[in-house]
Formats: sequence, structure tokens, C-alpha cells
Amino acid sequence: MLDALESQPASASVDLIKDRVATMSCKAAVKGNHKLSVSEVHALIDELMTLENPYHCPHGRPTIISMSKYEIEKKFKRIV
Repeated sequence: MLDALESQPASASVDLIKDRVATMSCKAAVKGNHKLSVSEVHALIDELMTLENPYHCPHGRPTIISMSKYEIEKKFKRIV
């Protein structure tokens, strides 16, 4: 990552650098089909909760969502 950032011209904007870091972070992220152990899941959640904004990834996608009991029941067709 540092090599890629170092190759940027000195005039590169802060936004461009932030975008590069965000893209690199997403590529290194755990993918949907990757199985994690319980201890790995706990470690990820603990680390997530130390962030300044744990609710969104660097690209703005949600990392945590909230659903009411009613919404969950509706998704599982318990409520019509």
C-alpha cells in the first residue's frame, strides 16, 4: 500500500489518497464466502467498535444495521 501511495505525484489531492486507501482496504477485507472462526468474528467486532465511525466502510457502505423485531418477523413471513 505504501509503495502505491509513494508512486503518487506530490500534487495528489488528499481525496485521491483517501480513495486509494479505501479501495485497498476493501480489497483486503473479509469476503462473503470466507468462513471465520468464532474468535475471529469476536476480534473483528471488537476492532470495528474501536473505530471513529464503525457504522460505515470507507466507501460509505453500512457495516452495522439495525432491525426491529417487527422487521425481522416480516422478512421471515411471520407477519403479513
